Amino acid sequence: MSRLVPLLALGIVFAPLTRLHAQVTATAPEAEAPQYTQRWDFFAGAQYMHFNPGTGKGNGIKAVNLLGWQGSATIWLRPAWGIEASARGGYGNLIVPANPYNIPANPPMSEHLFLFGPSVRMHRSPRITLGMHALIGAAYGSFSSGFPAGIQPQTVNIYNDKLAFGMAVGGIADYVVTPRLSVRFVSDWQPTHYGFSFQNEFAGSVGLVYKIGSLSK
Repeated sequence: MSRLVPLLALGIVFAPLTRLHAQVTATAPEAEAPQYTQRWDFFAGAQYMHFNPGTGKGNGIKAVNLLGWQGSATIWLRPAWGIEASARGGYGNLIVPANPYNIPANPPMSEHLFLFGPSVRMHRSPRITLGMHALIGAAYGSFSSGFPAGIQPQTVNIYNDKLAFGMAVGGIADYVVTPRLSVRFVSDWQPTHYGFSFQNEFAGSVGLVYKIGSLSK
């Protein structure tokens, strides 16, 4: 009995401390996962664009599919949001209707975009990141490279070469491979403004993200 009394006393003293430690541990904030503490991420991938190069409606010019590339850099100011700069290029062939100007049926065309704006991470987990971005900037369309000298694309209701307004609004999904490497999927509404109307483009890309640096504490 003489030994039991000190043990009971120690239990009475330490039981509240044990409960307090468990409570503090349960309510302590979780540390940010390492894949979201880098300052920069750099993305490079393959891109698909769907683009209508025709001026006006009912012109007989068909939309075309463009394949190319996309590269972007994002500086993260917080784990959940940052500023992104994106460059994109798409390459394909126009579909020109029969004409008296000796224009080939499928001359080449290209489009390049240079965009800038906010990017946010709306969901962060150990393996999956879901977010979106809203970017604005410029688009340059080159449509005349396969046309005979002296013939402008607008002759057959196709846009002339032009620097135009461009933007991209869409979703981003990352699959985390390591804290520094992810596989990224991007799906964008990518409107441009050649001529006097908006073109409702779609763009999608897939590639790799590499992350460097660290956010300041």
